[in-house]
Amino acid sequence: MALDSLQTRGRTLALYERYGALLTEHQRQVLDLYLRNDWSLAEIASHQRTSRAAVHDLLRRSTRSLVEYESRLGLLAESARRRREIASLRRKLARLEGTV
Repeated sequence: MALDSLQTRGRTLALYERYGALLTEHQRQVLDLYLRNDWSLAEIASHQRTSRAAVHDLLRRSTRSLVEYESRLGLLAESARRRREIASLRRKLARLEGTV
């Protein structure tokens, strides 16, 4: 999964917020710097005293883990389904209130 597009970044952030607690402390630290603080790979590598490639690999593995958690647990999909259902019910209620 490419971490560069804004849409992918937003999805990854949503996954991180939902499943981040299941990652290791190190994975959380690096993902937090990358996603929430918008640090570059080079900045994270310097801060972590490691290589840019190592940071890139850690981000890819961590993101893959988050995607796997979602595929197994489906919490984000369920939340989206519930939001759609609530919106649909609100529209129906508004139509009913308009006819009274």
